[in-house]
Amino acid sequence: MRVIQYIGVLLFFFLVSCEKNDVEPQKTRTLMVYLAGDNNLSGHMQKNISSMMSAWKESYNANIVIYFDAPNAAPELYTFRFKGKEVEKQVLKTYEEMDSADPEVLKKILNEMQDLYPSDSYGLILGSHASGWIPSGASGRSNRMLHAEPVLTRSFGKDYTGSNEMDTRDMAKAIPFNKENLEFILFDACLMSSIEVLYDLRDKAKYVIASPAELPAPGFPYARVMPYFWGKGKDLEKDLVKVCDEFWDYYNTYNATNRFGTIALIKMDEMEHLFDLTREVLQGQKENVATIKQNAVYCYPMVEYTKHDRFFDLGEYMKYMTEDREGLYKEYRDFLDNEVVIYKKATNPFYYTEIPEEKFSGIATYIPLSIKVWRVETEAYWNFPWSRVYDAVTE
Repeated sequence: MRVIQYIGVLLFFFLVSCEKNDVEPQKTRTLMVYLAGDNNLSGHMQKNISSMMSAWKESYNANIVIYFDAPNAAPELYTFRFKGKEVEKQVLKTYEEMDSADPEVLKKILNEMQDLYPSDSYGLILGSHASGWIPSGASGRSNRMLHAEPVLTRSFGKDYTGSNEMDTRDMAKAIPFNKENLEFILFDACLMSSIEVLYDLRDKAKYVIASPAELPAPGFPYARVMPYFWGKGKDLEKDLVKVCDEFWDYYNTYNATNRFGTIALIKMDEMEHLFDLTREVLQGQKENVATIKQNAVYCYPMVEYTKHDRFFDLGEYMKYMTEDREGLYKEYRDFLDNEVVIYKKATNPFYYTEIPEEKFSGIATYIPLSIKVWRVETEAYWNFPWSRVYDAVTE
């Protein structure tokens, strides 16, 4: 009888031990990747995923979960698993046809990712076509960018029909995270280092990596940047700087005369103070800025996007608006360069031209010119929270 009891006790502890080993411990970070690729960037995104998989390591102590919506295919959710020493893609879920440019879909997918892979912190990569803050229907044509062949840029959410786009205000509201648990958002998309977009995201993440101009269609060199998505505490900012530096180096040494790329790392904690400083410059100036000539302030050069001249450099705009207030401009620029934009670089050349270093702040902005010039854009602009920088401060 004692022998049977002894064997039973051993069996009990063996089973308990097996159960514990089968439960995977919670990882320190989950990297969520949302690729709205039901468009002409699909092939590049497939290569992005392969690059991520080639660089995936168990030593990251992290999860990765990827949502990919490709043309003529059901959207899938998958992760990477090790089979021996080899990394394989494991499909977690296949969806019915969905509109990945719908903010409700974005919210649903991000919540599912969090439920599947809870962790201490999260990082988010958003990849697709985009046009900064300019809302759906305000581009003056069905497409936000010119889909020339070959496609040189990737800009968030547009599909092949050109009719589905995600308003960046809705995108910000759909992200079910905040700065307490979302370490960074990386936009693998054009024109998203726009102050109007960044301000809407001010409470969503600690950092944002984005481009104030157009982004090359191949996107980020993920095999090179994957090791730097895992920093914690003081190491987080250092690692994100390395992500940006790898991006810049990759495109700056691209073997082509028409290479291009801009990148910036934005610290989101300082958005409110930047708003206050900007309002100190612009309050009550609504009517005056409407008369500014289009070429008076530096704007980012065009690659393919048809309305590139809606994206002016924020630092240069503030310089123009403070010509007789040098002290205010110095205070503004010191804060912008040292507290908000942690890293900024542009390739030289930038698509047969160059972005002068002294004119490059890393953040773009819209100037609400007269409605005779840009009626649709300017009318839409006044509905964005950032536009309140033109309001007079009331005591």
